[in-house]
Amino acid sequence: MYRNAASRLRALKGHVRCRVPSATRFASSSAVASTSSSSGGLFSWLTGERSSSSPSLDFPLPGVSLPPSLPDYVEPGKTKISTLPNGVKIASETSVSPVASISLYVGCGSIYESPISFGTTHLLERMAFRSTRNRSHLRIVREVEAIGGNVQASASREQMGYSFDALKTYVPEMVELLIDCVRNPVFLDWEVNEQLTKVKSEISEVSNNPQSLLLEAIHSAGYSGALANPLLAPESAINRLNSTLLEEFVAENYTGPRMVLAASGVEHDQLVSVAEPLLSDLPSIHPREEPKSVYTGGDYRCQADSGDQLTHFVLAFELPGGWHKDKDAMTLTVLQMLLGGGGSFSAGGPGKGMYSRLYRRVLNEFPQVQSFSAFSNIYNHSGMFGIQGTTVSHC
Repeated sequence: MYRNAASRLRALKGHVRCRVPSATRFASSSAVASTSSSSGGLFSWLTGERSSSSPSLDFPLPGVSLPPSLPDYVEPGKTKISTLPNGVKIASETSVSPVASISLYVGCGSIYESPISFGTTHLLERMAFRSTRNRSHLRIVREVEAIGGNVQASASREQMGYSFDALKTYVPEMVELLIDCVRNPVFLDWEVNEQLTKVKSEISEVSNNPQSLLLEAIHSAGYSGALANPLLAPESAINRLNSTLLEEFVAENYTGPRMVLAASGVEHDQLVSVAEPLLSDLPSIHPREEPKSVYTGGDYRCQADSGDQLTHFVLAFELPGGWHKDKDAMTLTVLQMLLGGGGSFSAGGPGKGMYSRLYRRVLNEFPQVQSFSAFSNIYNHSGMFGIQGTTVSHC
């Protein structure tokens, strides 16, 4: 059914690809040449002399019409949500931006892994946008490049995300390619082995990245249950991971009720009309209950090489309820920014971040502390808030 829907979609596209006429390109080239060869050139600009062939900047260029300015108030886009009969949710929000961002989220992650399948989501992230039943990896790359798009995938403890960004005029192509890559991967053995080699390199690099190592460590130390599962594939699982495990994990978890297609900058009716034929035949199997996790607290220490003169630390606390308690989650987000967290924080420059009394006191009274910031990891049913930093060893 997917192939039939995709074929009908390609037949209905009917987009006209217009090339720039050669005369226009030649005219642009000649205009640049005449400007560069005008009398005076760079020397007249440096000495302040006016060139007779250069137009004055005090008047608009002839034949050039300026676009209308934006209104003082632009109404925010409204979010619309539709649910297909098999449980797939389609959400969209309009935007004045010429770019459309489309993502397909699947409600599964490392919390759904078993000891046999540890590392599956990590490998799935690496295998995103590889060969499918309808396209080779090379064809996928060429199609994305042809429309100037950008694709990416992410794996977390609770969900998988696949995203595609491009101009709004290519929404049908974006949706069809995105769904094809998520629904119809073939997991060729040579592609899986290639990505496993890269996974091994990532694992070896974690030991040289204290921040990533500690964020993994606080979950294994703080939780008992599913949230303690490693997000990165453990070394012991590398030899077990293969295409069969990936196929089984996808077949079990990539079902209708666990998928959400979300888009920004796309009209809702257009998104539904394109996506419904491609997603309506997904199995409507009710998702199994989310594995339980219990916050227990704990301690994790890793001895680094003797030559390292710094100690990296993290102190984390539980946020019961996670995003289910919106008020607490918003309070925690503000607290994180006040304590020096967030991507916009930096050490200098006006308007680049905020310093709290705690931040100043730590750096002033404890000069051995090299850096200090706050972070938050909020999940559906539980969350963490923490402070991380770097200090001189043996202080």
